[in-house]
This record gives sequence, structure tokens and C-alpha cells, in this order.
Amino acid sequence: MKIQPIFQILYELQNKTSLKGRWYDKNDGHSIDGVLELDNSKVIYALPAEYKKEIKPFHLIALKDLKETNKNLIVLSEQIFPTIRDRLREMGINYIDSTGNCFIQINDWHFLIDGLRAPSKKSVQKNGFTRTGLILAFHFLNDENYLNTTYRQIAEDYKISLGNVNKIINSLKEQNYIAKGKNKTLRIINRDKLLEQWILEYDEKLKPTLFLGEFRFINEYAKDWTKVPLGVNSQWGGEPAGDLLTNYLQPAELTLYTKENSMDLIKKLKIAPGKGNLKIYSRFWMFNDKRPNVVPTILVYADLVNTGDPRNIETAKMLIDGLFRD
Repeated sequence: MKIQPIFQILYELQNKTSLKGRWYDKNDGHSIDGVLELDNSKVIYALPAEYKKEIKPFHLIALKDLKETNKNLIVLSEQIFPTIRDRLREMGINYIDSTGNCFIQINDWHFLIDGLRAPSKKSVQKNGFTRTGLILAFHFLNDENYLNTTYRQIAEDYKISLGNVNKIINSLKEQNYIAKGKNKTLRIINRDKLLEQWILEYDEKLKPTLFLGEFRFINEYAKDWTKVPLGVNSQWGGEPAGDLLTNYLQPAELTLYTKENSMDLIKKLKIAPGKGNLKIYSRFWMFNDKRPNVVPTILVYADLVNTGDPRNIETAKMLIDGLFRD
């Protein structure tokens, strides 16, 4: 546990609210990181506490589970983005960040400070998580054997240079995501961490480049998306895929991945560009899918958790329960 960032978070909390905080590590096998005592000079509350350097949408699944067994859970983090703060409040989870944003609701305590911004930080881009690196990493995560395909074949499959393939794989090695096994073949190690990082980077770097547009149905499919004739070149992602796989979610936003161009889809599906609930993205992977009408589960999971929506998060949890536990 990194105590210094926690001290900084508690220092900002006291500056903004006058609440004094004391952190106690838990090293007895409990599922939480520690206990946070908050003191307003009249009463002291001891809260089950969790620390994360930065809270990402996929963390909300684990935090939701912790909240169920730790009523007054509070999360300390160096950075919590505005949309995540909104979701935490909706879930009834207390939080504090290092800039002084906080939400604390316990008995007669009601603290809410929002809108404070942390200074921006420049990040170094790793080759394994460039746009092309993310595409290859997705293939590796879905088919680990593809790691041992010749570089020439990978370059041919994805229309990239041999040098780029080499840089991407070496970068993943350097970051301790892949390594050679006993038989000298490459394999994925730290799979959960690689998948966690991929989901984050995908939403920020790759998905926006795949966006073909927003559309609306102008026929009977507007009332029943399940009757849309996708054909062999298009598959549901996001909410509709989550519904098809779990029968739990009523999709509000439709996500479609396709090999076809926008004009062909407009004619085929009878859709019109403009504000609507259908968002279409280019398909980016070069392997055969297990299901003809739904994208790979990892991508469904990423689409769902990156929305930050509680219902989508519950659905994602059904798909890969227990995958993220750090």
C-alpha cells in the first residue's frame, strides 16, 4: 500500500472539509485494503476503505461487490474522472480524491465537493498499446496461439510492417505481459492485467478511430432491433450483445461492428445518418468468431464497462465474473 498518496488525499480532504482522516492498513486477509477513520471533532466513523491509484470503469464491478459486504465503503484515489464520480454517487459509494473532490454520506454527514481538476499528466505511449498494438493484443487475448504465428503472417493478416510487429511484441514482453514458456513458445502472462489495460486503452485510442457514424432506423426495426438482418459481415456489440448473451439487459443504445461501408448499410438496414440510438464501428480483428451475430466476449465486456452505467456493469459482470480482482 502506498501511504504517501493516501496522506495527500487526506490532507486535501481536511483542507476542503475540516474532516481529519486516519488510515489503517488491513493485513489480515480481508477483502478491503484498510480502515479509514474520519473525525469531525464530535464523532468518529470507521469506514471500510479501498485505495486505487486511478478508478476506471471496469473497477466499478469490484467496488459494487465490496459495497454489498461493506455498507459504508469509501474509496480513496489519486484521480477520479467526473463520469466515474457520477457513477460512484449513483451506486452510493463514498469517495475522496487527491484534488479534494469527495462524496461522503454517512448518517447525518453529507459532504459533496465536485468539479476540482487535477493537473494534466503526460503519458509515454508504449508500442503494445498504440492503435495497431491494441488490434494485435486483442487477437492474442482471444487466441494465444496466434503469438507463435510468424511475424510475416501477422504482418500480412493485418497489413502492417514486419518491424511494427516486432516492436509491438517486444513492447508486450518488456511490460511483462508475454514471455517464452518452457518449449520456447510465447504465452500470455499477467492476463488479467493485460486485459484490464487493453479495455482502458481500447476505449481511449482505438474505438474512436473505428467510428463510422450515428444512425437511426426508419422502418419497423426501430421498434425491434432483434429483427435486424445483420448478414455475415456485421455483429452486435455493447448493450445488444450483452442482452443476447445474458437475457438481462434492455438495450438503450445499439452498437454494431461491421466489415461493410456506411452507404451499403444505409441501403441494407434502412437507416438514416443523424441523431439516433445506433452507433456503427468498423470491425478490426482478423479471426473467426464463435458466434455469428455477436462480437467476441472481451469486446462486449469492454463496451459495457466503459459506459460506466450500473446496469451495463451488472451485465458485464455476468459475462466475466471474477475476471478483475486486484
